[in-house]
Amino acid sequence: MKKPTPLVVISILFLGFVVWSSVRTSEIPEAPKATITIPEGWNIYQVNQHLKDQQVLVDGEIPLSEEGYIFPDTYEFFLDSSLDVVTGKFKSNFEDRLAQINLSNQTRDLDDILTMASILEKEVQTLREKRIASGVLWKRISAGMPLQVDATICYIKRDQPCLPITRSDKEIDSPYNTYLYRGLPPGPISNPGSDSIVAAANPIETSYWYYISDHEKDVTVFSKTLDEHNANIVKYLND
Repeated sequence: MKKPTPLVVISILFLGFVVWSSVRTSEIPEAPKATITIPEGWNIYQVNQHLKDQQVLVDGEIPLSEEGYIFPDTYEFFLDSSLDVVTGKFKSNFEDRLAQINLSNQTRDLDDILTMASILEKEVQTLREKRIASGVLWKRISAGMPLQVDATICYIKRDQPCLPITRSDKEIDSPYNTYLYRGLPPGPISNPGSDSIVAAANPIETSYWYYISDHEKDVTVFSKTLDEHNANIVKYLND
């Protein structure tokens, strides 16, 4: 019987190693994963709690500085991921999704756009209404008027029921209180979706100065004067 050549022996050994490696690899169980969805309008505190509940981020928390920069989407993570891995995936997805919106022609700071978008996300329903409300709020800022946005009060009292918003709520000394302090709050109050970011960056200019949103009736009503605005509050919010 002819002896196998060294090359044949090596080939047989290599093939055996490949088969053995495949068997060994198939025996190694895949690390458990969790699929999570971040809805539009969640704030950083809700995101952190959800990551903890799903055992994705057991140690550490995403810092407040990331508020507004977590794009609402569905993600897949290994359980007990590191903070760097989680924030890295959020950051990568945010950059990809923001590139699709294209803010290259904007003169406003990105953080200002996201802060406005985070307000619109909590306040208004449709893209067109968000763009009109965006025009109202940017105009109020330019005129030196306080925004007086209820959603910022809800952010301050996030550990309590948002409604009703009382007179004392509007007097809470917080930089996020847009009844007390003019201009935008110091940062986003939620994580906005595409429509809200588009609306913040592309406001529609109108003669309106005020608006109210009735989320139960899914309607936003705009007003040109304070008298009209107060009448709409009585009509839509005080029944």
